[in-house]
Amino acid sequence: MQIGIDTKEAFRLHRTGVGNYVYNLVKNLMLVDKKNEYYLVTPSAFIKNPFELPSNYSFRYRLSLLNKIKQLKTFHGTASKLKPVKAKTRIITIHDLASHLHYDFMPPAIKDLTKKKISYAVSTADTIVTASNTIKNHLEEYYPRTRGRIQVVYHGIDYNSRYITDQSEISFIRKKYKLPESYILFVGKLEARKNILTLLKALKYLRTNFNIKISLLLVGEKGWGHNHISTLIKQLDLKQSVKELGWIDENDLNTIYSAAEMFIFPSWYEGFGLPILEAMSCRLPVILSDIPTHREIANDSALYFKPGDKIELAENIYSILNDNSKKGNMITKGLERTKYFSWQKTAQEMIKIYEN
Repeated sequence: MQIGIDTKEAFRLHRTGVGNYVYNLVKNLMLVDKKNEYYLVTPSAFIKNPFELPSNYSFRYRLSLLNKIKQLKTFHGTASKLKPVKAKTRIITIHDLASHLHYDFMPPAIKDLTKKKISYAVSTADTIVTASNTIKNHLEEYYPRTRGRIQVVYHGIDYNSRYITDQSEISFIRKKYKLPESYILFVGKLEARKNILTLLKALKYLRTNFNIKISLLLVGEKGWGHNHISTLIKQLDLKQSVKELGWIDENDLNTIYSAAEMFIFPSWYEGFGLPILEAMSCRLPVILSDIPTHREIANDSALYFKPGDKIELAENIYSILNDNSKKGNMITKGLERTKYFSWQKTAQEMIKIYEN
């Protein structure tokens, strides 16, 4: 059987959530599927290739080349949009519906364009895949005709996400990035949807009311609304307590996770939340905003706070810093929770969808 997959997002220099999903999906398909024939649609023949292709995989740099394959049974649009490809069945992965919400989560023009792409994709796809039941429910709410066509396939945890115990390696990364001695960690795009403002307010509350001097490390590229983050850091006099690293190499990220005190993901809205699993696999206690997706993915292995409540977030941070037994219990639960997620399992479930 011949299958086409849109792999454009996996070729980005700085991969984020969707790019990591596509990269890990394809990488694990290559490990588990040796019989079907795959055609990977890529942006250009001149972009650095992140994959080592087995014999049953090949690239197609132009859709015209892909459409010459008359026997193409299935095409998978992996990034919430469908390309005009000739295929008997078409599958679309919808990652979230942030573009449909009445919040300032993205530029208006991008919001409108994304909404149109999703609307077209869900109306023409034979099967729709979401990474959580939460997004499945949102889709059925906005697009009732999608009922019966949606399948939930969870993302996985990268086998490269590992806890670093080598102190010389930790020391090297501390010096390389000039890391603070003790820090709370956030990993993700620095944008409005991630709710960094509440995290900053909680940090200020800790300093003012509990005399806690711990630093905050923000890892990720700047996104829509970052100017509000910069402004609030100045207003709260937190310039010495907050360090932004931008995007960093994945090989260094495990060490930065492993050296942190805890991980906080305060998002207003998420489709899945890969950094949650990365943090848990690196033995970090995790604090999450109390939204449906986070409850679904982390279950009882995290602490939760109302997304806009700086005091509840600050008290959760304080409780972990001052209770080693609680911290150890959370780490144990987190490690157990990560066993539920696997990219190989994701790939195997997608193969069933392709073949059926």
